[in-house]
Amino acid sequence: MPSLLFAGFMPHPPLLVEGVGDEMKTEVARTDAACRQLAERVAELAPETVVVVSPHGPVFADAYTMPDWQRLSGDFNAFGSTVSMEWENDVRYVKRAMELADENALPLTAISRQQLSSLRQPHALDHGTMLPLYYLEQAGWQGKVACVRIGGLPPRECYRIGTVLARASAGPTVIIASGDLSHCLNDQAPSPYNPAGPEFDAGIKKALEKKEFQSILDMPPEFRQRAAECGWRPLVTLLGSLDEINVSTQVLSYEGPFGVGYLVASFELQPGKAASLVPATAAPREQSTHARLARRAIEHYLATGQLLNAADAEELSSRAGAFVSLKSDDQLRGCIGTVEPAQPSLAEEIIVNAVDAATKDPRFEQVSLEELSTLRVTVDVLGPLEPAKFKDLDPATKGVVAEWKGRRGLLLPDLPGIDDGEQQLAIAMEKGGIPAERRQETSLYTFTVERFD
Repeated sequence: MPSLLFAGFMPHPPLLVEGVGDEMKTEVARTDAACRQLAERVAELAPETVVVVSPHGPVFADAYTMPDWQRLSGDFNAFGSTVSMEWENDVRYVKRAMELADENALPLTAISRQQLSSLRQPHALDHGTMLPLYYLEQAGWQGKVACVRIGGLPPRECYRIGTVLARASAGPTVIIASGDLSHCLNDQAPSPYNPAGPEFDAGIKKALEKKEFQSILDMPPEFRQRAAECGWRPLVTLLGSLDEINVSTQVLSYEGPFGVGYLVASFELQPGKAASLVPATAAPREQSTHARLARRAIEHYLATGQLLNAADAEELSSRAGAFVSLKSDDQLRGCIGTVEPAQPSLAEEIIVNAVDAATKDPRFEQVSLEELSTLRVTVDVLGPLEPAKFKDLDPATKGVVAEWKGRRGLLLPDLPGIDDGEQQLAIAMEKGGIPAERRQETSLYTFTVERFD
């Protein structure tokens, strides 16, 4: 039987650790006090195992991972602190979690030191995992831990993995999700200010206070990206671990020093049963003629191996370059396009590029017909290229093409996290394989885009 005792959500700024920016500790005093309060509650419950879900460390797009070796260790040396730690990994819990994940066809995978070495990834605990453990150690708790690193999965899979983490417990267990909220709350933030940041944080805080968990699951991917957050998937995973469990919630603190949102919350288990939440099972169906055509083209090709006939798309008879993008929640799953028209009509441009996005993007495996139903399809129709100078760049409204000696890099406009011309140009040049030192010799073009979804 699952033995979940308690759950918590904590931020992970290294500043909270002794020896890291001690002169600024007053800026995070409320967060520090709340973290201590939560850790003391865990120590009082004395669980055998604490499971920490972190958005940092070796993170993969297509799976959650758990280290499977006996002793887990790490330190805060990179942040200027001498604090280090070593914990016994609950390998029995890890094994049970893997068995349940396999039974439910969920991408939760045990990973070994050898595998991480072959991928040139670190073995040490990440700061997202260590910060909660730092407070637990100070509160006097001793026990086994299990470390879960998130993957870039859609909400439904994040949530279902949470249910596995709750069911894998053989003894008294606590689950803590580690994550900061927005990183763009003001002009001092690590990411450029975006109004989505304060809105995201306020939405999370309100939802936890009022137990409106469904609103957290339903936050659109574009909104989350603009908020520059790192705690949403850990929190959704935590909510999954509480599926059908009646809980009382308390936001112990919230503050946003340095432009980053730090929230601490507790989830106390109560008698009775709660309703199961339902994360989105599939991407919304497209409303535009362009995106519907792209989806039909992919469906037809995957089913028949033939390109769709464009005869029934007469309204798209003009010519233009177009990009077709496929996304699984906020993770790109394929994108192919043409800067200038290569087909007799826009309809044929969309059909060919849609099929290529699903089957020929070298960064991804081919999309399956079953998977397509979970993907969001968008079409960007490009306007003509206009010669430009650096001062003309506007990543919010104009895409950019960088050209140098036959090499060409393109970046679409209105992409989350691309907030100024410097970023836009640097990424476009990198995509085109243009050396950074050749910037002055690089020709620039801008273009407008009309996005259809």
